[in-house]
Amino acid sequence: MKTFNRICLFILTAMLFTSCSPVTTPVPPVFTGNNPYAPQAGDSAMMRGDLRINSASLVLATSQPPQVTVNFAYFQPTPCYKLRVEVSGPDAQNRIDLNAYAVAEKDKPCTLMALATPLQASLNLGSFSKGHYTVSVNGIPAGAFDS
Repeated sequence: MKTFNRICLFILTAMLFTSCSPVTTPVPPVFTGNNPYAPQAGDSAMMRGDLRINSASLVLATSQPPQVTVNFAYFQPTPCYKLRVEVSGPDAQNRIDLNAYAVAEKDKPCTLMALATPLQASLNLGSFSKGHYTVSVNGIPAGAFDS
């Protein structure tokens, strides 16, 4: 019984010390925001269409560290398409690139014509470690920011 009590005491002591020890914070992931336009599992079975970016800009929240949101206006082939955005970076030069495109069901006729006014999208990129960053959407500069 003494051995059992010692083992229990050892386990409790170990749990106490590990729960009170400092936790190391990992390096933040590349993309910390929420992407409602992320590619979906069934996208490979869909038609892919190019977007034409009309304008792109950045909005920085006053929080510390600042939250970065990219806003862009775009034209898609027809209203039957759905927006998808892949986020890459920051790379070694702190460039963040957004690849925006559209997908639609194959073999489903779409009788709707392309819109005359651009659609709007907003994507929260999250926050970044200290540095100077540039953001682009399909090669169109959205802006730069310091974190």
